[in-house]
Amino acid sequence: MADKRILTNPAPAEMPKSADVIIIGGGPAGAAALWALERAQPGIRTILIEKGRQLASGASNASLENFRTAWNSLCNARLMERSIHIFHHADEFFGEGTQLGVKVRGYLFCGFNDVQAARLKSDVEHYHSLGLSHVEYLGTDEVQHRFGWLGKKLIAAKYDPQAGWIDSYALVNALAKGGKSATILQEISDVKIRVENGRITGVNTPNGSIAAPAILIAAGADSRPIARSAGVELPIVMRPRQSFTTPWRHPEFPADGPMVIGSAPFPHVRPEAQTGAIFGWEYSWNDKKLRETGEPAQRELIDPVYPTDQWKDPRFPSLALMLFARQFGHDTGGFASNQYLRGVDHRAGYYVYRDDTAAYELGVNGEHIPYESQRAILDEHPEVSGLFLSVAHVGHGIMSAPAAGEIIAAKILRQPLPDPVFADFGYNVYFVENDSSGLASDEAIAETLQGIS
Repeated sequence: MADKRILTNPAPAEMPKSADVIIIGGGPAGAAALWALERAQPGIRTILIEKGRQLASGASNASLENFRTAWNSLCNARLMERSIHIFHHADEFFGEGTQLGVKVRGYLFCGFNDVQAARLKSDVEHYHSLGLSHVEYLGTDEVQHRFGWLGKKLIAAKYDPQAGWIDSYALVNALAKGGKSATILQEISDVKIRVENGRITGVNTPNGSIAAPAILIAAGADSRPIARSAGVELPIVMRPRQSFTTPWRHPEFPADGPMVIGSAPFPHVRPEAQTGAIFGWEYSWNDKKLRETGEPAQRELIDPVYPTDQWKDPRFPSLALMLFARQFGHDTGGFASNQYLRGVDHRAGYYVYRDDTAAYELGVNGEHIPYESQRAILDEHPEVSGLFLSVAHVGHGIMSAPAAGEIIAAKILRQPLPDPVFADFGYNVYFVENDSSGLASDEAIAETLQGIS
């Protein structure tokens, strides 16, 4: 039976005229807010507006759908702890019989020399100081005993045994279903936010107008352009990201194996389906299609460019496999097997980050030193009353979705935060200790590419 709450490209006469809260964006962040608002205030009139024909049709398509507990900043560690608790108690939070496809297989961060081993050990000590005592440091004997199938070059690792992955579509559908009083509008493009005297009054769309005193922007890469219709510029940027799935996995890589993360620039892979694997890594994307002659290369975009498939580099799958093979010392077989390149499904999407006005440290002379933040923005905009944001999830939107939904619902409903540390996701919180990403620099990525090309 069709869900009567869902209207696809509705005629003006079918459009709802008002709501308590309008959510723009039908990915994990938007669906989670819908669910959390209903839980916090049953019967609240919410409307979710999605530009695509279905929910989770944006960057979620390129996601590896993972979750982990090992985070350097306390706010992110607590955020993910809450979400993972919800994943494991789906019946309680989403209804009896809910299946989210949760697989707890672990994350294995790998080290190949003494310097990397020392860094991994230091990381684990830090996690323990945050209360994450389950995260393990594995020396050479232990990592070879447990994961020797990866090869003799692996001499150390940090291991998060509570990490794993989830079915992102099942999660988004469960979240959306939880908004029992909601109306979901699909195939609605060109949404304009209405503001009067510094306060939200609703939205205008090609299908009709809707009045509301509160709007949540949760539109991923489209968030900044949408916010401009409210007269504000959001402090976010985006980067294209790629992943690929293959139907084959080398025999030594077990179906219950962990997510494996190499050293910089951190290629990662996990088992997928029965015999396949899904790969990703931080890749310095090529923006030459957008640059004028002589302009410098850009690492990030202000506005999205569609279709995102144009960012797919055909070399990406082979380069990722060459990088894995080199790091783990696989000359033949293993990650060096050409069978990995048969039947590849290659995808691209955008990750959204805080920009350098929203994530920086202060230098000794008061200068701003930007860093790459892992924190989302979950807050009301300081200049427009009733305009709320769930943006800059940095590719972690699926694993953080339920907890992020609860945080922004508390903000919208003017309720206390579920945990005081969640104030660190504020719009104007420019620095949080241990918030840096730890990703490879452009120079390290370029050096790696040169070495394997």
